[in-house]
Amino acid sequence: MLPILAATALGALAAGMPASPPPASASRLDALDRNLRAIATESGGAVGVSILHLETGARAGVGGSERFQMASVFKVPVAVAVLRAVDAGRLSLEAVVEIRPEDRRTFGPIDDTWTPGTRVSVARMLDVMLVDSDNTATDKLIAMLGGPQAVQRTLDGLGLAGISVSVDEKGMGGAIRKDAAAFEKGAWNGATPDAMATLLARLWRGELLPAAGTARILDAMRRCRTGEKRLRAGLPAGTEVFDKTGTVRSCANDVGIVTLPDRSRLVVSVFVRGGGDAAAREATIARVARAAWGTFAASN
Repeated sequence: MLPILAATALGALAAGMPASPPPASASRLDALDRNLRAIATESGGAVGVSILHLETGARAGVGGSERFQMASVFKVPVAVAVLRAVDAGRLSLEAVVEIRPEDRRTFGPIDDTWTPGTRVSVARMLDVMLVDSDNTATDKLIAMLGGPQAVQRTLDGLGLAGISVSVDEKGMGGAIRKDAAAFEKGAWNGATPDAMATLLARLWRGELLPAAGTARILDAMRRCRTGEKRLRAGLPAGTEVFDKTGTVRSCANDVGIVTLPDRSRLVVSVFVRGGGDAAAREATIARVARAAWGTFAASN
């Protein structure tokens, strides 16, 4: 059975709820843009932000067309590709596969609990990939799809420009060794904040997957365990957030859909490269979320 919360969210969307929330004023959006530019400057690094209010189309951002390293944010496109393959009959959520020693990747519950002969279902791998950012699950699913190029073909077929998937988790290590600076700028697995905001908006609207697949991804993102100090840290306690984080070297990202007090939704896509230590990058992401909330929650 699909998680009730995610299914309910999609039902409300299909019914057109909430009804026509008032848009943020042009002056408030201009003020938000100025605030975002100040946050980016004060971070000392490169910051890309794309904010989109789903119901009104109001937008704000800074560096939205700049290319960044996705890190584990690329697991959202992978999840879309997996569920498209399920819908086409090429994969089954119930299929169970063995995790061999050579399949193991550091980080995540599958590797943490692995013993010889461990077998895991596609559904379980999909869930821990999004909730726990499990790297073993990610590479196993990519292999089952036919490699990173299969994920890219799915993105291309959906018209999702500005997102490039060229390596899996293991391949990221090789790319870093080849050219760490280029890697951090998105030469492999790069995306723009605007492109990721578009992907999330289309996911929420049900344009990428049937309702069941959309609900599955959203429910897993709602339960994300890796971003408590990022978008969620800048929002009031108890705010409903569907997000996915990414972290590698000097890059920290968080992309998600935030539920506003009137139950309308705000896409917030934030990528940070450089600018202090890991805690500083997380604080920058939280500041962006706080600024976006202050603009859109106050206008609704």
